[in-house]
Amino acid sequence: MALTPQQIASIMKLRGLGWSQKEIAETLGASQQVVAYHLKKLREKSKQKGADADDIFSSALLGGLAMGAAAAGLAMLIEQLIQKE
Repeated sequence: MALTPQQIASIMKLRGLGWSQKEIAETLGASQQVVAYHLKKLREKSKQKGADADDIFSSALLGGLAMGAAAAGLAMLIEQLIQKE
């Protein structure tokens, strides 16, 4: 089963949060084998580039959290602007 880039990003974020392969698979609606395969490929790519896979997963998590915080801040700003009108 091929995963979308968004699903692969989700795998990285969820793994960074400490989720198990089974939990990730259930959330994405994929098999545990598919999740395991993509995690293995991500680790191999990180080793080729001289990076630590755990650092990459943590970075993906932080990036997702930062985007979520930015979206929440934007929503609050828009709400305040609407209330002023």
